[in-house]
Amino acid sequence: MNNNPYSGQFDCIKHINTLFPNEQSLENIDSEISKLQGELKTLQDELQVDIHEHAVMQNQIWEDVKNVDTLAKDIFTEIQDIKVKAQQSEELVYQMCKDIKSLDIAKRNLTFSIAALKKFIMMLQAIEKLKESCANKKYKDVGMLLEAFHELSTYFQKFQNIPQIVEVTNEREKIVKELKLQLIDDYILFGKGNSLMTPSELQEACSTVEHLGLKFKDELVTKICKFIIGPYQELFQQPENKNLETTERRYAWIARAIKEFESKFPGIFPEYWAVQSHIYYEFCAVTRLQLADILESKQEIQDVAILMKGLSSTLKFETKLVDDLKKKYEHWLNLEKRSDFMIEALPRLKGSISNIFEPYLRPYIVHEESELMKQIDKLIQADKADQEAEIKIFNSSLQLFGYVKNLLKRSSQYSRSQVMFDIQKLIKKGLKKYADDLLVKVMNSRVNEHVFQIISCFCINTAEYCKEVIPQLQEEMVQLLDAPFSDQVDLTNEEEQYNQTMNKTVEAMIQFVDSKLDICFQTMLKENWEQFSDMQDSSKYVKEIIQILEIHIKSIKDILSETYLIFYLNKLVVYLNSKFINSVFRIKKISEVGLQQLGLDVSELRGNLQRISKLKQESKSQASFVNFVQKTFQRSDTILKLVQMTLDKFVENFQDYAKKYSQESVIRY
Repeated sequence: MNNNPYSGQFDCIKHINTLFPNEQSLENIDSEISKLQGELKTLQDELQVDIHEHAVMQNQIWEDVKNVDTLAKDIFTEIQDIKVKAQQSEELVYQMCKDIKSLDIAKRNLTFSIAALKKFIMMLQAIEKLKESCANKKYKDVGMLLEAFHELSTYFQKFQNIPQIVEVTNEREKIVKELKLQLIDDYILFGKGNSLMTPSELQEACSTVEHLGLKFKDELVTKICKFIIGPYQELFQQPENKNLETTERRYAWIARAIKEFESKFPGIFPEYWAVQSHIYYEFCAVTRLQLADILESKQEIQDVAILMKGLSSTLKFETKLVDDLKKKYEHWLNLEKRSDFMIEALPRLKGSISNIFEPYLRPYIVHEESELMKQIDKLIQADKADQEAEIKIFNSSLQLFGYVKNLLKRSSQYSRSQVMFDIQKLIKKGLKKYADDLLVKVMNSRVNEHVFQIISCFCINTAEYCKEVIPQLQEEMVQLLDAPFSDQVDLTNEEEQYNQTMNKTVEAMIQFVDSKLDICFQTMLKENWEQFSDMQDSSKYVKEIIQILEIHIKSIKDILSETYLIFYLNKLVVYLNSKFINSVFRIKKISEVGLQQLGLDVSELRGNLQRISKLKQESKSQASFVNFVQKTFQRSDTILKLVQMTLDKFVENFQDYAKKYSQESVIRY
């Protein structure tokens, strides 16, 4: 605990106990009291001094506060005065800036007015000089004045409503209008040889033309083109020249006209204007109209030779013209930095004249159709079945496709659209006719058995060849046609036509074999099978059948293509099996020995068919044929087994047969 007597935690009892711990120590109590009284007196004296000093200090503080308050009032008054003076200064500065700004605006307006007045005077002077230069045909100066006037007029663009500006602008338009007419007259008169101007002066005038704008440049070029083509239009409008026979003369005329143009206007026009291409375009447009009038005359399009000669010469002209112009203007067409007056692309000249022939080419199509049909008849009549040839087909098919390809090549020179599509249609007619003629050829050869078999084989081989070539022909047609005609080319029906030709020829051969074998099966039916007991290795009728088949197959085996030989033999096997089964069904009763003999006959037929049909070289087709023979004649074996069965045996084995055969087959058995 703190023993300081001035502390708030002072413990007086403890302090007394500290001073007087025992009775002996009480002897000093008086001295301690005296000491405490002395300290108390000292403390009172100090308090009186402090109170006095505080009173004096308080009076001084109040005096200082009064002084500070007075000083603050003085400072506030001075601040108010400064603020008033600042407002007065600000107003003065604002007025000064306003005056300076007004002076600056006045200066700018005055400067602009002076500059505008100078430029306006320059415009007036330019107008006067422009009039003078136009009158004197100083086109070099005219170009520079037009450019200068254009720059000055841009300056006054915002003041177009001012009467003086409107007057000057109208004056300029009037001069330009007269200048355009004057320039056109100068070029036309120069072309006629009636102008005193020199080529160099007219060359300078081209710069003036460009200053007058792209529209006027096109107008001038059009006028020149019409001036050059005008005599041509008049010449070939004459009755004696108004026919297709003069078509080549037209193209000779334009060739001379271009040479004459180059000699009359040597280097006058900038090459990038491509004036010659515009002349050719005008020529093509006039020629197209005149030829259209000629072609509308029925009398003119009766002669196909003249019609096609005119078209051919036109196509040659267009092709050569396009190639020549591409070479001539190649540099300007491929240039990256271009001006508005530079040629961007050549006019569309390819087909510009020749396309007009297309609606009138029906006589040509009729002519080509007639020629194609005649050619097919001629080829069919001249056909021979050359068995020694490497390829066993009619030469007419090779010649026909050669003729068709030449027809396509020839026709593609004239058209890639409707006419070419019509040619494609007549080729399809020709292919159908050829397929029909092949069948007629087969049917007509039936009077001679040997010839019939050979012709039939050649017909099948030829039809197979045609079917293989047709897709290639279709692809070639597509390449020679433009859309949408190329999308409509389809020779699927023609392929199917030759499929039918092959199938019908095979059917004819089967009918031929049937007529030969019918006697053999009649012999089979005449046999008394109910009383039959003399069993042999093979019956007489089987030997006759094998003999006929061996002669027949031998005569066709080396001629018919392997694919269709196997196809035909399969058909022949099915026919023989069906013929045999049908004959068995016609026999009312058969002895057990007779059934065994018929079984041996089936085996004999099966074995000999495999033998006589064997190819020179083993192949998958041969193996497939052997399996087909086995499978097909299995039906005959099954029927003979069914006939031998008793009713109880048949019922016992019915489910097994039902699984192997269809309901229809089971019912028939």
